[in-house]
Amino acid sequence: MTPSSSSPVHRLEDYRQSPWLTPSLDLRFDLDLHLTVVRADYEVVLHAEKLEPLFLNGESLEFLSLRIDGAIVDPEDYLVSPEGILISNPPKESFRLTVENRICPAENTSLEGLYKSGSMLCTQNEPEGFRKIVYSIDRPDNMMRFRVTISGEESLFPIMLSNGNLVGEKQREGGKREVVWEDPFPKPSYLFALVAGELLETKDTFHTKSGREITLKIFVEKGNEEKVSFAFDSLKKAMKWDEDTFGLEYDLDLFMIVAVEDFNMGAMENKGLNLFNAKLVLADKKSATDESFESILAVIAHEYFHNWTGNRVTLRNWFNLTLKEGLTVFRDQWFTEDMTDPAVKRIKDVLFLKEFQFPEDQGPMSHPILPKSYREMNNFYTVTVYEKGAEVIRLVSELIGRETFKRGLNLYLSKYDGQGVTFEEFVSSMEEASGHSIPYLRNWYHRAGTPLISVKESYVRESNEWVLDLLDASANEYPLVYSNSIAVFDQEGKLLKEDKRIMSGTHDQIRISALDTKGTKPIVSLFRSLSSPVRLDYNQSEEESKVLAKVETDGVSRFFAFQNLIFDWFRKSIASGSEENFSHILETIADSFGRGWDKTYHSFYLSFPGLNQISENINCYEFTKIQKFRVWAIQTISTTFTKNFQILLEENRKTIPVQTKEEIGKRKLKNIALYYLLYDPSKKFERLAVMEQREAKHMSEEVSALKFLLEVDSKEKENAVNLFFDKWKKDSLVLDVWFAAQVGTGEDRCKIAESLEKHPQFNIRNPNKVRSLYFSLARNPLSFHKEDGSGYVFLAERIKRLNEINPQMAAALTKLFSPVSKQKGELPQMAKRELEALSTLPNLSKELGEVLGTILNSL
Repeated sequence: MTPSSSSPVHRLEDYRQSPWLTPSLDLRFDLDLHLTVVRADYEVVLHAEKLEPLFLNGESLEFLSLRIDGAIVDPEDYLVSPEGILISNPPKESFRLTVENRICPAENTSLEGLYKSGSMLCTQNEPEGFRKIVYSIDRPDNMMRFRVTISGEESLFPIMLSNGNLVGEKQREGGKREVVWEDPFPKPSYLFALVAGELLETKDTFHTKSGREITLKIFVEKGNEEKVSFAFDSLKKAMKWDEDTFGLEYDLDLFMIVAVEDFNMGAMENKGLNLFNAKLVLADKKSATDESFESILAVIAHEYFHNWTGNRVTLRNWFNLTLKEGLTVFRDQWFTEDMTDPAVKRIKDVLFLKEFQFPEDQGPMSHPILPKSYREMNNFYTVTVYEKGAEVIRLVSELIGRETFKRGLNLYLSKYDGQGVTFEEFVSSMEEASGHSIPYLRNWYHRAGTPLISVKESYVRESNEWVLDLLDASANEYPLVYSNSIAVFDQEGKLLKEDKRIMSGTHDQIRISALDTKGTKPIVSLFRSLSSPVRLDYNQSEEESKVLAKVETDGVSRFFAFQNLIFDWFRKSIASGSEENFSHILETIADSFGRGWDKTYHSFYLSFPGLNQISENINCYEFTKIQKFRVWAIQTISTTFTKNFQILLEENRKTIPVQTKEEIGKRKLKNIALYYLLYDPSKKFERLAVMEQREAKHMSEEVSALKFLLEVDSKEKENAVNLFFDKWKKDSLVLDVWFAAQVGTGEDRCKIAESLEKHPQFNIRNPNKVRSLYFSLARNPLSFHKEDGSGYVFLAERIKRLNEINPQMAAALTKLFSPVSKQKGELPQMAKRELEALSTLPNLSKELGEVLGTILNSL
């Protein structure tokens, strides 16, 4: 059964530019929590060869009036529907159009358009939220200059913000105040923003290279004003980095950020007025982990970088979403590499890619980074569009070099400033900067799935060479171009050669001289640091992997060589049904203790892969069986290296709660040592973890101790849970971690989740709480994919509720059912029954309907 959807299918092949444009807009808001009146006064201009019907998008709006050139339009001359207003016979090629409607922000739980969050009203308009505010030509290729007047009671809305510059302000009768904002740069409706409410303003400044002073403001709700210093520092670092790296200077005199508690996304790059999920702005050493600090650094940079790659040059249509998002993710990754540790940052990005994007590429939600069609655009804010899109941009930088890439980006931005474009303009700019075309590059935008490159080795006696034949067997009509970073080692691990090869098309052949006259084979490392986003089918021997896991000079590839050793052990153990020889893994770990590596890198190297990582890499989804082997492996490592871990813990125990590379590394290494010690079968280190939690000076130490005690099912876990809650019960963002930790690992967590959702601090209307509880449970395979199907029943019931409250969240949660087709036994059919029941909901949202249809078609 496939659920019906009222949403039309939008096809790339059918795209045509809007026949009408509205180059300028005067927008007025008379704010009220329950009855806001919005009036839009458009300049309307024909953008086609002859007069065509004019359609204004509008959803969930109460229509009030329509005027053309100031005169009320006869109701016979237009049609108002739930989708918008149709004017079949516009009077002439250009005119003024004024439309007025009412909305109720307090009842808008979808968190799209204008809605209430805490003490404020705020907007979220990407991709199509503006039509929930006012009737409009709501599409990216309609660029407008906004002049926005906001009026409201000063007692309720002492702060009233919009994009651009504040150009007017006055008091009105009855305790009302009015402000006027004007944005000098044209932008599509999705970049419009409004915020009004009781907010505290914090302030800083940044001086550009040209000597201009930029005022920086972060607005927060009362009580959070002490948690913004790191966000300010991150913003200033991003502004300086964009100047130093690309020569891009901020173009307004004011840059504002607002921290919002109820937000579906991470953040939104509205021109000059960025709206952020509060968890990606607010941080201090007591309440934020090292991971939280790095996320804030990256996301603040990401939204700031959008000022050029997304705002000044935007996208022509939603099919090209990756044009701005993939490019800007790559820019924030590059920035974060420069600000932190490049190898560790790249490891994190590749781990994320392999755990989330590669499975999406292999599952029912697979799609190219440039989708050919969609029903509901909200469903295409995916890891494929963002992270794989970023990998394709990274590939471009690998193919032409980063200096040429910088020239190409500046050419692209100067050539298309103020325009909405497609990926073609970006690729052409890179080719122009490099002086040559890049064959097959465009196919990356159209081909779905992760390429699988198979490697076959053969020995040629006559030339005493080893030949590696690389084949992309699944290219079909979309052959690709690859950058292949290669290193060659001898049998002892000495680096002999490094090279970068361009593989263009479906096949490449690499010839490497044997190590001696006997034809001894060298050890070859391919696609180092994942120089192209591929999966590799290369049957290297255990001994070769062990050498690379110890001495590969590229830290990223060294890490993944060790991971591959672990995955191979699981593959063999699952096949045989018993623990296979583990000595090569123990030898590699023993070797790592003497390498003197950076502390953060060493902590990542020692981290043991989780159930989802293991199952995806060995293509086995018998989670209970995998868990049994995983516990045995970690316990073996724990008991073998107890003294080593005790030394690591003691050496790094006294940390200073600051965000320096040294202190972050100490915390991470101490935490990984504690993790292994807690797996000691004697349980003798559990009190140590409780003490670490009590005495923690930084949230990374406190959270880690809690999570570890829960994972090992310690007798101290209840004390740890209660201790954490008692300390942090007044901090909503920290409690998100508390909810997630209790359901993120282990069996039978549905019962705990059921209890937690009744907790007074849980709110199903808050996306962060939904992610912390339900998403964490769905990513816990032992509970979600439990053999009796109870995990599916539990999540389906919550999706049903969310469909009525927040369709975006309902659809996103449903996507986590994608792997059910891979499960064993009756599980796929159990999941199918639950999803089919959801598909018959009387008020099935467009977002949820599309996702359900896609997944059900795979079952």
